[in-house]
Amino acid sequence: MSTIGEIRAAIDQWAPSETAESYDNVGLLIGDDFLEVTRCLVTLDVTQAVCDEAAGWGAELVLSHHPVIFDPLKRISSRSTVYQLIQAGISVLSAHTNLDKAKNGVNDTLIQRLGVKSAVPVGDTDDCLLMGTLDNMMTANELAEMVKEKLKIPALRLYDAGFPIETVAVCCGAGGSFLMDAVNAGADAMITGDVKHNTVVDAADYGLTLIDAGHFETEHLIVEKLIEYLTPLFPDVEFARAKSCKPLFQTV
Repeated sequence: MSTIGEIRAAIDQWAPSETAESYDNVGLLIGDDFLEVTRCLVTLDVTQAVCDEAAGWGAELVLSHHPVIFDPLKRISSRSTVYQLIQAGISVLSAHTNLDKAKNGVNDTLIQRLGVKSAVPVGDTDDCLLMGTLDNMMTANELAEMVKEKLKIPALRLYDAGFPIETVAVCCGAGGSFLMDAVNAGADAMITGDVKHNTVVDAADYGLTLIDAGHFETEHLIVEKLIEYLTPLFPDVEFARAKSCKPLFQTV
């Protein structure tokens, strides 16, 4: 029977934990390597709903993109998800920024879905920001409509700098901190999520079209990639996407 340690090692082959950003917390966050696994629930976030779903399905392991333990814990309440997972005997393995920047990881998956061509890492962003070209020059509104269609989302936030767009910088999740890297690399537009007000002010100052397509919306595609990668490696383990892996914000 397969163990958590074997699954962790397989993830490390794809996205080595040592490549994670220094602030990150990745790897086996709850549980032990020697524990055996028959069912693994895969998700972007470890929420209470995911915990309940894993327990109801009989999963011994939750594999997440976002770490269930990120900031240091000073207290674990009985209402917390971490407490509930431990009580249920469910382990958690997380691959975060190491998976963002891995080959065919989160950023690559987003780039591929958007159809951005010839993408390469930008500057000193440690492969967190990629830049490539569109098949055809577009207006900001045309690019926004394409992103909505490709990501199957009803809406997004757009700042239109008013220039034609051919070169696009892309960062999954919250990539606003890389805006100046995109500007300095000569991007016409940047696609990311979780954009702060001050970031769009900077985009306006520098004439960069900016699309905020959402944190969840730019990252959740990796869940299927994880399942596709692990299933043939561990035929005795059932991998499934959590039904509760969905955006918490609603567009109203």
